Amino acid sequence: MKERYLIVKPSSLGDVIHAFPAVSLLAKHKPQAKIDWVVVPAFADVVRLHPAVDQVIPFPRKELGKITKFPSAAMRFAKMIRKNRYTAVIDLQGLLRSGLITTLAKTDIVIGPKEPKEKISRLFYDKKIDSGSPAIHAVRRNYRLIAEFLGVNPDGKPETAFLKNEKEAQLIADQLKSLPAGPIVAIAPGARWPSKCWPVSYFAETAELLKKNVPDCSFLILGTKDESGMAAKLCEMIHAPCLDLTGKTSVVGLLEAIRASAVLFCNDSGPMHIAAALEVPVVCMFAPTDPVRTGPFSEKAIVLTPQDLPCMKCFRRVCPENNCHRAIPAERAEQAIRSFLSGVRA
Repeated sequence: MKERYLIVKPSSLGDVIHAFPAVSLLAKHKPQAKIDWVVVPAFADVVRLHPAVDQVIPFPRKELGKITKFPSAAMRFAKMIRKNRYTAVIDLQGLLRSGLITTLAKTDIVIGPKEPKEKISRLFYDKKIDSGSPAIHAVRRNYRLIAEFLGVNPDGKPETAFLKNEKEAQLIADQLKSLPAGPIVAIAPGARWPSKCWPVSYFAETAELLKKNVPDCSFLILGTKDESGMAAKLCEMIHAPCLDLTGKTSVVGLLEAIRASAVLFCNDSGPMHIAAALEVPVVCMFAPTDPVRTGPFSEKAIVLTPQDLPCMKCFRRVCPENNCHRAIPAERAEQAIRSFLSGVRA
């Protein structure tokens, strides 16, 4: 029987992207095998861009959270996941929820990290693999887990491969025609945590400084529908050609918009991980989280952090003071962006 593997990595966007190199490694050493992936519907189209993924199994998280919809949603999901028999099921999420998902699959072996995010998930694993210290980057941890499973060098270079969605790429290209010729700087001012968000006025100040030094640049504002108010305010404050696509693209359209940009300027967010994976230069702000563990996994990234603040890496979702982000001046951000546009790293 042909080998078939199931990857369990339902969310979030950054976490899903961090798993791409590990899946590529599995495909490289198991070229004849089929690889399926369990992921939430919101990111299913992103997973379909991995050239090695055969089937995407949507995890109906929202339906399972509602009493009236739980029975039918659970039955449909179980039926999908049990359609194939797997050589192994690999849990890259390391949560109780992902551990429970593995119990639905027909397989002889479930593999997971020795030190998962939620220790209870170890109860579901037949083989626990040392994926490295929690202090190393998430991409490295995922890659190491697969490498140890395969018995290959865990210190190899993780590589991310994305197929191009030609339809979405053309839609983005058509919209970008409204901007004048010159480098396009994408700005994604949102983030899942309020504590991660640099003030909109600072983004605008950075854009204004950049426009003075790079007169032919224009700006592309990106984000989710929930961030449209923030984006509209930013566009009003930027006195330069500006195209607002916030909430107007699919997640794949967002990916193609970033691919078409010269550089991405953002907070610690999903778009940051997309840019890093696509090797699009990215300038990002970090304060409440740790860039060593979850920063942009790219050599074309500049991470800006405040200096000499004792509250750094607090991991608080909401901060009453936001001193950390205010400690990153617009001048530093503008210089970093301009260094990518000029080809001379800051």
